[in-house]
Amino acid sequence: MIAESYPLHALCLGSNLTVAHQDETKLRRHGDIIQRTVGGYYLVQGRADDTMNLGGIKTSSLEIERVCNRADESVLETAAVSIKSSNGGPEQLVILAVLNKRSAECDPNLLKAKFQRAIQKNLNPLFKVSFVKVVPEFPRTASNKLLRRVLRDQVKQEFSTCSKL
Repeated sequence: MIAESYPLHALCLGSNLTVAHQDETKLRRHGDIIQRTVGGYYLVQGRADDTMNLGGIKTSSLEIERVCNRADESVLETAAVSIKSSNGGPEQLVILAVLNKRSAECDPNLLKAKFQRAIQKNLNPLFKVSFVKVVPEFPRTASNKLLRRVLRDQVKQEFSTCSKL
């Protein structure tokens, strides 16, 4: 997270969020999607190329998260990951949610229904939410990026344990 605006940030951040020199030449393309908050801070949301294949349709986890973050006021942040089905079918969409402190208790099945409606309305009616899990916080790197690989491994471990029972 960047606490202060980069000098001449209006000249430095183009529409594709590529850092540019004053003469409009591109300096580097980093592949991260960045959100500027109301307070002027920048949040690195993740890689633009982090995709999943849901029923033969490739989509970005960030697209799903943007929709789910607005689906319910009790949701502070979401993370969308996909796991391969144990029977070889399409990947299963799992959404992990961090809730606001004041709404610490929320039914995951209710959230699943809200996320499903929001995704069908705003993205693709064929995408199906398989599972929703409420977690206290997400694992992050030192630069505050979401560790999707760790989340994916945790969900795989949980699903493999459940399927053995």
